[in-house]
Amino acid sequence: MSENRLTAKQRIFVEGCIANGGNATKAARDAGYKHPNVQGAQNLVKLGVREHINARIAEAKIHTDEVIGTLVSHMRADLADVYPEHPLLKRAKAAGVSHWIRKLTIKEYFDKSKQAVVTETSVELHNAQTAAKQLCAIMGLNVDSQRNPYDLARAAYERLILEHPSVNASVIADRVAGVYGVKAELLYE
Repeated sequence: MSENRLTAKQRIFVEGCIANGGNATKAARDAGYKHPNVQGAQNLVKLGVREHINARIAEAKIHTDEVIGTLVSHMRADLADVYPEHPLLKRAKAAGVSHWIRKLTIKEYFDKSKQAVVTETSVELHNAQTAAKQLCAIMGLNVDSQRNPYDLARAAYERLILEHPSVNASVIADRVAGVYGVKAELLYE
């Protein structure tokens, strides 16, 4: 399908998917779709859009080994190797857990008397549950969405949003959450 057969929103969606690594919801939101959660997923199954995304990926001429190599290098990245003299990172490296650290934030400022520098350090760790979900997906151990109440609730929420555009999304989320026993705020993205 030629690019001119896609709508302007679909072209923006395709470029967004390529730029953000395949997040259809974000690409749909950036393209201006009214219901990005639903319409992003719908776009991905439209043959013309899918063909265009595949063609754009093919244009990049990226090989699987290159992608895997880049991901492995990111996975093995360690802040303690970048800042080997930082005391907290030094202790984490010695304990063998520095690879758990996702983000280290250091804030320095003067105290109220302007006589001493105060240093605040905070550490953010990688999310173990996210890593476990990604490993399950790679290894083919995903839970069937038909047994996952969140996935069922999400699908019902997205369908009802489209079917009843005049109803407030939070009302729909609350009702769906009650039926499926999930938190309503998890249905928003």
